[in-house]
Amino acid sequence: MNVSHSSSHMDSPVSSVTCLYFTAPIFESSATLVVNVMACVLNSFFSICSSVGNILIVIGLWKTTSLQTPANVLLGWFAFCDFLLGFLAGPAFVVFKAAEMARSFELYCVSRFAYEFCSQTALNASFVVLTFMSIDRYLSLHLHLRYREVVTKKRITTAVFIAWFLSLSMTVARFWVDNQTFLFITKSTNFICLFIIVLVYLKILVLVQRHQQQIMEQTISSDHSFDRRGSLRSLFTEVARFKKYAYTVAFVAVLIVACYVPTTVVSFCKEYVCTKELEHAKILYTLMVTFVFLTTALHPLVFICRTSEVTDAIKRILRIK
Repeated sequence: MNVSHSSSHMDSPVSSVTCLYFTAPIFESSATLVVNVMACVLNSFFSICSSVGNILIVIGLWKTTSLQTPANVLLGWFAFCDFLLGFLAGPAFVVFKAAEMARSFELYCVSRFAYEFCSQTALNASFVVLTFMSIDRYLSLHLHLRYREVVTKKRITTAVFIAWFLSLSMTVARFWVDNQTFLFITKSTNFICLFIIVLVYLKILVLVQRHQQQIMEQTISSDHSFDRRGSLRSLFTEVARFKKYAYTVAFVAVLIVACYVPTTVVSFCKEYVCTKELEHAKILYTLMVTFVFLTTALHPLVFICRTSEVTDAIKRILRIK
């Protein structure tokens, strides 16, 4: 590790630290100090909330046999990605920011490497898993009766392991490519996932409207027999349940877009547009990363509040009646 000092302005002294594959500017202004302290406090809280909430979802789904459907397997893996972000990446981020303020550059290098490795791997995997969750919702509506035959837990698990392997491979590739190339590869991959998610949900919206229209037509033209009304009521309940889960996943996707897109813009600014010694770009990046950790704490709340089966499973774990 090399620590080198560069020329600086009187009101904002700057030094730089070189660790492994990156060189980072270290600012010492009051603005940077305030933002770093705030980020450490908030991310410590978000990490605790994310770790507890997401591990409860993982354990609840794992221990409840009736909930081990392909859709919930994906939900469990998505929660596991968020758990890793909260349990590993969050604390590493807090430590490297604290080390930056304390000018403990050896600890800074180690903790920042741990943060970037864990966050990139888990975040890339979560994007792919969220894409799978969206596609799964589309297939359940499109295939209908053939869904259970086509989408199985074994196939879902295989797809998730492939996603994790690709995510880990992309993270490790950073040792052989420059920062700009690595940033372009990872962000492009994640934006492709976001594009697929948006496209799939547009198709889901069309299918839901078509199914609702068919139900309305069958209701109007039915002979009002008991069996017919029961069949229509069952179909209507199934569509309503599907809509609730699909909209929950869509809401999570919106949260990710709202926090991830600004972070990506700032990242590209740091690498392609702004100079590495531009302080406000680094401050914005710290704030955007904090918002990303906020989403990992909000995700379990969204699933717990909107999915009664998950809520019941967690209550059984905590032995709450």
